[in-house]
Amino acid sequence: MLASAACLAGCAFAAQMLRDEWLAEIIARAATERSATARDAMLEVYGDRAPARVPVRAAAPLAQLALDGARAGASPALRALDAGRAEGLIRHLRDVRPGWDATLLLVTQRELLVHGAATPAAIAAFAASYRERPFHTAAAIWRIAFARLYWSALDPATRRAAIEEAVWQVRYDNGQRGAITRLLGDTPAGVAFALRMAAVGHGLG
Repeated sequence: MLASAACLAGCAFAAQMLRDEWLAEIIARAATERSATARDAMLEVYGDRAPARVPVRAAAPLAQLALDGARAGASPALRALDAGRAEGLIRHLRDVRPGWDATLLLVTQRELLVHGAATPAAIAAFAASYRERPFHTAAAIWRIAFARLYWSALDPATRRAAIEEAVWQVRYDNGQRGAITRLLGDTPAGVAFALRMAAVGHGLG
């Protein structure tokens, strides 16, 4: 009898894990697609769940969708609703996964949304995201763009990390070289990138 109960409990736990994985996957896909229709559909269904009832792996992409909605919503009321959703999810992630790279990047974006510019908290979270995850395929271009914009506020280690990520992107896909060069432009970050590319460029084709 005890063995049967344990088996049932194990099956229920496995089923819940599968549901959580499925939810994380569909929300992450919507966040990656950057489709307003998919974003709004996910937020309509899941955006008002208590953050603690959202699987952790789903909470980060759901917060990203809410931030996107807060920036691009069709009305002030909808933007405010999505900003509140993002705030609750990010607060929860800071409690349960404070050092996670996804949490740190969400904190950075939240500060930009609320204050309209990078605050010390945004800069600190951004720098910490590089210490946690030096190379980030999905977020690399966003981080490189942020580094270009707020270069003077970054410490030397974070500047180096952003340039190394830009070079890594080119190594990963040389077709991105032109886009990254244009993104960094004629700025201190662009100069640092050009110098670093000159130092390693012989191996990049």
